[in-house]
Parts: sequence; structure tokens; C-alpha cells
Amino acid sequence: MNPDSIHYPMGRQLRNYRPLGMMVVHSPAGPVLETDIKLAVAIGADLVEILPRWNELPTANEISDKVKDAGLEIWSTHGPWGGQSIEADRVDLSDIRPQFRQDSIDDVRRALDWSASLGARIVVVHPGGLSDPDELPERTDMLTQSLDLLSLEAKSRDLRIGLENMPLGVYPGSRMADLARIVHQIQHPSLGLVMDTGHARISGDIHEETLAAKDLLISTHVHDNDGRADSHRPPGEGVIEWPVWFASLTEIGYEGPIMLECVKALRDVRKPPSPEWLDWWKTMVQG
Repeated sequence: MNPDSIHYPMGRQLRNYRPLGMMVVHSPAGPVLETDIKLAVAIGADLVEILPRWNELPTANEISDKVKDAGLEIWSTHGPWGGQSIEADRVDLSDIRPQFRQDSIDDVRRALDWSASLGARIVVVHPGGLSDPDELPERTDMLTQSLDLLSLEAKSRDLRIGLENMPLGVYPGSRMADLARIVHQIQHPSLGLVMDTGHARISGDIHEETLAAKDLLISTHVHDNDGRADSHRPPGEGVIEWPVWFASLTEIGYEGPIMLECVKALRDVRKPPSPEWLDWWKTMVQG
């Protein structure tokens, strides 16, 4: 889904086809953001997704100025989830306990406010956490109610909410088809889907999971793994068949960002990605 409210910028490396992005992390404990921004520039990214320490939020300008000075654009933020919260004990938009769910909604609303001041376009949210499959119908109803309300909140801030698929054990959330049904039911232009490749590989067939998103896909989280652990490895360091996945994106007509979510693994190497890896990855992205 590429509505008028979403403009996909023209990438320096990719021209106007599938811009390359990277998630970058803000931590009050040290200059992690600066290191991550340098890595984003090194791989030829145009866009970034901001993952902040939600319980120790900096001012928006503190982040946006550093991103803009590097010639990058803020595409999205990763909203609070689980214990990574602003004021709530935990964030779970599917929680069947009324007060806990309301606290989660309030925390996401705070994240929308901060993301809007940052100049982001999308806030990525999780559908919930580990849960009992017997609770699927009730949790689906709770998630639908939460997103119905938050879609209106996002629209008022000129934002969109991207609902991310999860690894096994999240009901609803582990299968993209379940999330697509919820988004179709709500039918609000401020709500879309985010494809997490690592989660999809753990939960099922990555081709089928991508096709299930269809025209609802508005962004991605891209990383590799061994098919069991959610290890957030760089593409090529796991078992995901990347040509298959990119062919799936072509099949559904997706031309949005390819947002790498493996910055910690790249950062820990303490050197930029090799020219060989960069050439291979650009070939994958460009097709």
C-alpha cells in the first residue's frame, strides 16, 4: 500500500526503487547513536528507524539534528513494547486485562507524540507478547480495539502505525495473515503492516508470510537467523533465501524501504561492512 500520505524518497544508491535504511539506537549510556549513524552512511542508507530508550527519552532535536547532519532521513521509530516502556509496566496492545491494555494504549500514544516531534512517518508496534493460543479470539478482539483507537491518534499526528509480525508464540502476531485480517477489518489508512524477515523465517515460510501482507505492507525489518533463534544477524549470515524474499516483494508490488535491523551485530564487528558484502547486498536490494 503506497498511499499519497507515504512518499518513498529517492535513494542515493538505489535511485527510486526500494530505498535502503537501517535501524539506529539511542542510548543515554554512550555515543551509540553516532556510531550507528556512521554505519548507516557506510552501507549507503538514506533512511533510518530510531530505536530509543523509551524510559529515558531525549529531546527530539537531539536525535533529528544528528541524523540530518549525516544526510539521512528519519523514516520510522520502533514503538515501546513489553518491558521497553515509557510509563506502563508492560506494553501489550492485546492484553485482556482492561487496565493493563489501557496503560499500553497510553504508552503508544506518548510514543506517537514523540515520534511526531521527531519528524518520523511511521511508528512500528508489536501486536503483543508471548501468550496462550487459547486466548487468540479474545486477544484478537482486544488488539483490534486498541489499533482502531490508535489509528485515529496516528492520523491526527500525520503518522502511520506499522503492525509487525512476531516469532512463534504470539497470539495474534506470529502469522502475518492474522494481522492482515485485523488491518483489513479496521480499514483505516493510518494502519499498515511491517514485515520482519527474521520473525517470518522462524514462524513459517517467508515467501508465504510476505504474500500474506500484500498491499498492506508499508515497511520492513530485515535481518537473518538460523531459523530458530531471533539473533538479528546481517543478511547472508543465516538461512534466509534472500532472492526468494525479494521475489516475494516484487510479487506484491512493494517498493518501500529495506530497513536493516541488525545494527548491533554490525556495530560489534567494530569495522564497516566489507565491500564484497555491500556489493552483494546492493545487488539483492536492487534486483
